[in-house]
Amino acid sequence: MVFQGSESELNSLYSLLDGITATCIVVFGIIFALIVFYKAKKMEAKLLIYAALMGGFASLLWLGSCSSFLSVIVFGGHLEPIGLYGILGYMWVAPAAIIGLYIGAELMLPEKKKIIVIIYAGLSIIFELLLFLDFLLFDPMKSIEFEISGSSIDSNFVYGHPIFILIVIFLVSVLLLNGIGSINKAIQSTGVVRKKFGFMAITFIIFVLVAALDSLLSPGPALFIARMGMIVCAILLYFALKP
Repeated sequence: MVFQGSESELNSLYSLLDGITATCIVVFGIIFALIVFYKAKKMEAKLLIYAALMGGFASLLWLGSCSSFLSVIVFGGHLEPIGLYGILGYMWVAPAAIIGLYIGAELMLPEKKKIIVIIYAGLSIIFELLLFLDFLLFDPMKSIEFEISGSSIDSNFVYGHPIFILIVIFLVSVLLLNGIGSINKAIQSTGVVRKKFGFMAITFIIFVLVAALDSLLSPGPALFIARMGMIVCAILLYFALKP
């Protein structure tokens, strides 16, 4: 069963941009991740492999928006139950956070990376349990607010909910470990390596900003600025990781 949507709603500019930008993030993110993963695997570059996986999982955070858009096109309405929109997107937070913060720990605190990964793995498990328990046993509306506008759905985490707090912790950690860590590595490096770490630093900083805007707030029209920022992130990450 799906929510009924009209053709005029589907053709609205907001709905189209919402769906197209989300789909671009998922598609380009996965393509770039696969290319880098393949090349890194051949080179046996361990950290590069992790970075490719991180990029792929991060792009899947918009799978809910992408799936809803495709559902409207194919079936004429949104995904139902609506909580499925949140599950499809936010279930990728845990793998993206664990792998991403492993990279951040490698950049900033390599001697403590094991304990850092253990801590964030624990937080990620808690996040996933809360997300799926709300969806399966309780009410996803308790943790995620959904706003339906025509054939478009926007979502953000409920302020003060444990999931909201965990997302804030993840984003701040990525900014400090990955963003600042990449800047630190860029300062210490020269030539092409410095350029690549510079791209990586910009990528992580933009990612934190757009992820916060897209998942913690109700951005409205600014949503498209966030989405374009994420597409830029995918491109920058590709150039940063390109062997």
